[in-house]
Amino acid sequence: MAFVDIYGAIVANTVYVNNTLVAKDVEATLPEVTPVAADIEAMGTMSLPIWQRLDNMELTITKIGVDKGLRAMITPDTISLEMRFVQSVTDANGKTTQKGCKAFLKGIPSKIPGIALTVGEGSSNEATFTVTRYQLYVDGEELFLIDRLAGIVKVNGVDYMSATNSLL
Repeated sequence: MAFVDIYGAIVANTVYVNNTLVAKDVEATLPEVTPVAADIEAMGTMSLPIWQRLDNMELTITKIGVDKGLRAMITPDTISLEMRFVQSVTDANGKTTQKGCKAFLKGIPSKIPGIALTVGEGSSNEATFTVTRYQLYVDGEELFLIDRLAGIVKVNGVDYMSATNSLL
């Protein structure tokens, strides 16, 4: 029986905006990439994903505190974001190592978060972004690149937009 490495907890992360460190150890949700579905008739209705058409992609970062890092994240312009994170990996021999991951994104802040002010508690602020470009690397290997403005949908090394783009 083959063994698959066990990917465990996220050990730490950092957030960079326009190449400047703005946050550490934050809660974040990277974008979900969802193709639009089209219904066709095949023994009834069947919905097929169209990878050349995508729903909105959104990034959320929850940052504790009101500081220059939060200010950098909510500038109402397109910004470059880099998220670095480390996850633990256990192999078949029980040895645990760490693997680095990086997400490169371009996004536009979609709101200025409401700032909760409670005496004796940290202020938890959620920055949200509409994402135009999303590229993810795990242990130095690219998993995918989605660039809506450049017309790229590259997954596992295959660009699913190249045939469409060549016909336009």
